[in-house]
Amino acid sequence: MTPYAFEILRKINERKDIVFSPLTTRSLEQYCRVDFFDGKSPELALAANGGILLENGVINKNWFEESKNMISDCYGEFEQGIRYFETDEYVYFDIRIVDELFVFTKSSAPLTTKAILNEVLDKTKVEVFNIGDKVYIFPKKLTKGLAIKRLRKLFKYDSIICAGDSEFDISMIEEADCGICPQFLSGQITSGNCIAFDTETRNFAEQILEYIQNL
Repeated sequence: MTPYAFEILRKINERKDIVFSPLTTRSLEQYCRVDFFDGKSPELALAANGGILLENGVINKNWFEESKNMISDCYGEFEQGIRYFETDEYVYFDIRIVDELFVFTKSSAPLTTKAILNEVLDKTKVEVFNIGDKVYIFPKKLTKGLAIKRLRKLFKYDSIICAGDSEFDISMIEEADCGICPQFLSGQITSGNCIAFDTETRNFAEQILEYIQNL
């Protein structure tokens, strides 16, 4: 994020008519390293692909327990995936069950690792993703889109705007009242509520925040 984008975000966060809520695939530990506003936590934040809800920096225990119950049929797939990772010559990183919600490691040949996992795991229960050398085993129910649906039930917002730039973000963008993505991702968005920005010519975060600032 550029200094200009961050200054707009700071102003947006001070508005009374908007709730700024990060929604990230990062683990709780990784998310907690991020300092948005001089140590003050956002009012709401979602970590672990939406499996953990933080309210003013405090974990909502009911949400977390509901997340674990929701994916309880996936733990056998996690174990099977971990057994494969342990034999995969390309895996070179710690194999982790992140926040009890998904499996993560790194592979020097991620597409090969991903292809074999897709053969051995039950794809009705879990999905395998890779971003660069990172390989994830996610419960199919643990999506950012579902996190948005759960937020709607809990907080009754008038409107939700979501922005993202990766495959993980597609369900979230589609579930939002207004979704924002780069042009290269727009072809994968099936809903008609998406705004696509050209990220080749301008910083994506700046364009998102300018759009929201002018609402």
